[in-house]
Amino acid sequence: MIAPRLRLVLLLLFVTLPLATIAGLNRASTPIALFFIGFVLIVAAVDLALGLGRFRYLEFSLPETVSGIRDKRTELKVRAQFPGLRNGAVRLAVIFPDGLEPDSEQAALPLGRSASERLLVIPFIGTARGSFLIESLYFDWNSPFGFWIHRDRRKVHCDVRIYPNLLLEGKRIAHFLKRGAIGMHAQPQIGRGREFEKLREYERGDAFDEIHWKATAKRQLPVTKVFQLERSKEVYLALDTSRLSARRLREIFLADSPQKTTTHLDRAISTALLFCVAAERQGDRFGFISFSDKVDHLVKARNGSSHFRVCRDLATSLTSQTVTPDFAEIAATLKQRIKRRSLIVFLTSLDDPVVAEDFIGTAELLSRQHVILAVMIAPPSVQPLFSEGTVQNPEEIYLKLGGHLSWVKLQSLQRILAQKGVQFHVVASDQLGLRLVSYYMDLKRRQVL
Repeated sequence: MIAPRLRLVLLLLFVTLPLATIAGLNRASTPIALFFIGFVLIVAAVDLALGLGRFRYLEFSLPETVSGIRDKRTELKVRAQFPGLRNGAVRLAVIFPDGLEPDSEQAALPLGRSASERLLVIPFIGTARGSFLIESLYFDWNSPFGFWIHRDRRKVHCDVRIYPNLLLEGKRIAHFLKRGAIGMHAQPQIGRGREFEKLREYERGDAFDEIHWKATAKRQLPVTKVFQLERSKEVYLALDTSRLSARRLREIFLADSPQKTTTHLDRAISTALLFCVAAERQGDRFGFISFSDKVDHLVKARNGSSHFRVCRDLATSLTSQTVTPDFAEIAATLKQRIKRRSLIVFLTSLDDPVVAEDFIGTAELLSRQHVILAVMIAPPSVQPLFSEGTVQNPEEIYLKLGGHLSWVKLQSLQRILAQKGVQFHVVASDQLGLRLVSYYMDLKRRQVL
């Protein structure tokens, strides 16, 4: 695309227009006026021709993947290549999608004969969690005399992944992430263990339930089973991405933006990543599940940094869906694909009575094989009556009464699930990560799994 600059418009306005006016009023000066007008037009045409292919063959390349942290400054490196460049400058504008905010909309890229490659660093901030695609950039340059501006477009491909900011919340659970710590960070084990180790001859004091009767009959002498503490178990975190996960919450981990809000899904994703880190530090294999009206993704339990990156990329790309979870379908999928006894942690919302009733049957079915733990983010209004503050106006009375009734229903649901061997907890948003890891460590300490 070619467009005239203000310099050319002013030149035509203050030179060509007065000469044309003089030529119309005085025919004797017509040849001179036409000469200068033609000279100006020739200069503009020559300037257009010289600038036409000046930087047309300039090529740009972006990295395939750029990773950043939400609300933290990240750098995008743009590499420009052109053999045999002329001296000059190019103005560059990268088209950032919604959720990425650059410091400036455009940047200057100086070019010269000394090198055929230039590197431009464009800082930006990711304001939302997710995966974003940069597909195009625009650049322009001026003609040698500055009368024309030439614009061009290049197609690029760069995947920008903005991960949740876990720094402040991670500090709260830092003492859980120290594997092999001593003193106050040690995690005592309760019980004798459930994992079979070996057989040995019977000794005084061994319980009768520890005797291996088949081996005893074969050897004609009492043989006892020896157990050891479980060191590595499988834990799965199941993340709810249904319609209730799109509800808004106040963002509590950004002190400089007190009015900023987030969603239940964003908080759950941050907690899920911290939970995976804690499980790996404790020596367990962790897996990741996302579900809406069905199981959308299931990553089998493993450990290692590469496996964590797979789970992190998957969690970061999740979005809320306008469907209601079908726990019967979800339970059938989990029983079919997860054969080994595992800890399954559900991060979901059960304040909807229909969803809660559906979850009760699912939890009872899964708890026969697995250990089930359900955790829910407490909505701001769901709390006991008279728990905090005073009533400022009559409308708050009805709001607090409604929140109290919802809290009573959740307490009743907690008792029902406890009778079926399922733990259910309603946790405040700012305590979600700390509480979830604490529940996991308590189950591991008591060898419930």
